[in-house]
Formats: sequence, C-alpha cells, structure tokens
Amino acid sequence: MTQGRSFAIASLVWLLTGAWLAGCGSSPPGPSPGSMGPVAIQSCPTSGPGAVTGAGPCWVFSPASAGASPLGQNASRLNYALEPPGTARGTLVVLLNGSGASPSQLMIDASRNLFASALESGNHVLAVAYRSDVAVLTMCGSTRPDCYGASRSTLLTGVFAPGADNSLADIRADEGIIARMDQALRHLVTARPQAGWDAFIRSGTATAPADRIAWQRIIASGHSQGGGHAAYLGKLFSVIRVVQFSSTCDAPAGVPAPWTAADTGWSTAPAAAFFGFSAPTVFTDGVPTAGDLNCPYHLAVWQNLGMPASQQADDAAACAGIDPHVAPIFCGSNYPRWVALFR
Repeated sequence: MTQGRSFAIASLVWLLTGAWLAGCGSSPPGPSPGSMGPVAIQSCPTSGPGAVTGAGPCWVFSPASAGASPLGQNASRLNYALEPPGTARGTLVVLLNGSGASPSQLMIDASRNLFASALESGNHVLAVAYRSDVAVLTMCGSTRPDCYGASRSTLLTGVFAPGADNSLADIRADEGIIARMDQALRHLVTARPQAGWDAFIRSGTATAPADRIAWQRIIASGHSQGGGHAAYLGKLFSVIRVVQFSSTCDAPAGVPAPWTAADTGWSTAPAAAFFGFSAPTVFTDGVPTAGDLNCPYHLAVWQNLGMPASQQADDAAACAGIDPHVAPIFCGSNYPRWVALFR
C-alpha cells in the first residue's frame, strides 16, 4: 500500500469515527491511548492509535500521574515524552494539540510524524494533555476580539484573566498548560534521571511553575488551538522559536485579534523567531471557500505578528483524503519541512 493511500485511509477512519475534528471542540470517543486512566510512566504504544515506532525512547503518562488533580479536564489522557536516540542538544520541543484532540492524535503515521522529525536534530519532545476540548473561536466568537488573548492567557496559566470567556471561570491552576508542563518535566526527571530532562528545569528554589521551566531551551509548537497557545507562550517567555501549524487562528470576522499585534509586547520577537506552516485557503469574493477552512485567516495573523515572508510557509503538501487543516501535521510528504522547522 502506498504512503499516500495509507494516510488517506487512516485520516478517513479518524474523521468518520469522530476521533479528530480539528477546530470544532469535539472530544475523542472511547478508550484509546489518548484517553486512558491515570498511569505511571510506560513505553509508548507501538501499534494502533497513538503508536510511535522507530524513534528514540518514548514514554507516556497522564497529567494526573504527574501530580495534576484527576478532576481537571483531560487529566487522564496521556502525555507523550520522547528522548533523542543520539546526542541530545539540550533543547525541548513542546507540542500542543488542537481543539478536541490529545497528544496521541498529533500523528497518524507511527514513524513519520512530528515527534520523529523533532528528534532528528537531537531535541527532546514533550506533548502534554491540557484543557483543549473547546475551540477558542467557539468561546470568543466574532464580536469579542479581546476575549482571545485573555482566554489563551487563562488556559496557559490556569488563572482566570479579565476578559476571558466565562466558560473558563472554573479553571483549576493544575489545568493550566504551564503547570502541566512543569509537572510533566519534574515527573520525567524523577522517572528518567539520566535521560537529560533536568536540562529543562531551572535550578533554584522557585515555587511558581513558570519560574521553574527553562524557557530559553524550549521550542514552543502546536497545531490549530495549540499553535495559538505556542504563540502566546512566545509573548510571555523568551523561547528559542515558535512553530505554528495551521495557526494562529485568532481573527474574528477576518480581523486579527489585538493580542497578535506586533507592537503589543513580546518576550520572543515574532519577526525573528516565529514560523508558520499551513495549507493555503482559497477565497472567493473575500469568502473562504476551499483549503484550510478551520483557520482561514492564518496569513493575516502572521502578517499582524510581523513575521517576515520567509517564515510564513503557506504551502503545506496535501495528501489525498486528508483535510487541509490537518495536512500540515498528518501528510508525510511534509516530513522534511517538519525537520527543518525544529532545527
């Protein structure tokens, strides 16, 4: 069976079963590697959904097993943590999934995927399960542009920010992406003491999760909702780079949300360190009609961020049967582009 046909069949199965509905806020159904109960660290699956093969050492564990409350959203889904098979360069690629998905659904090919591509440059890789069931667009709609930045701040920090969508008012501190990153890294340092995870924890006595993470060693990345969170991490912290797959999508009615403006203050300069990789959107009379319809205004957001044209890759290859919104992370023809983005 050809690679393109394999991708097409796998993508069709996922779409028909509802296991991946990018951007729509639906949750994956049934038991799977992305929705198992709390577990201790164990090897990644090598067959079935969420399988990883041919990479470096690969581990899965839930946020709950790493210290998050089991009451938090997606606390029982599985984080993925991968170690480079060769010399580690002391950098960490953080991957954040899109709406309604989980780390196990960041790939449909066990060997040619984002995880494997990031390992090629000697990076460690961490994908954390977080409060991602509802799309930010669903929360904020087209009439509340300030809601987008406030809601992302809330989801990242676990602290409700004024102006965020009211559905986030009950967020727990341990549901925040940053807290789950911190918990996962400390869990890995304990479980894998010789595997280099300690490089991503700052020395000292800091008690706040954000202050314990060595941001200067991190490449923040994600797909769709997760790519927007990666961009917001670049606003808050100085990271190596930000890689947005099919994102950032925050452009109500086609106008980029205020937080994405280049002059709003950034710890990581978008002009120097932000990269975007998406499938193009086709517009007819100003209306998106084909291509990436889940995130049609990503180019407008990239331009608003001040990213140079050389860092705006709006030409991801599409494999037959794969929706354009997920093709930038699912279509194996894009593998060399992934490797380059994580160097």
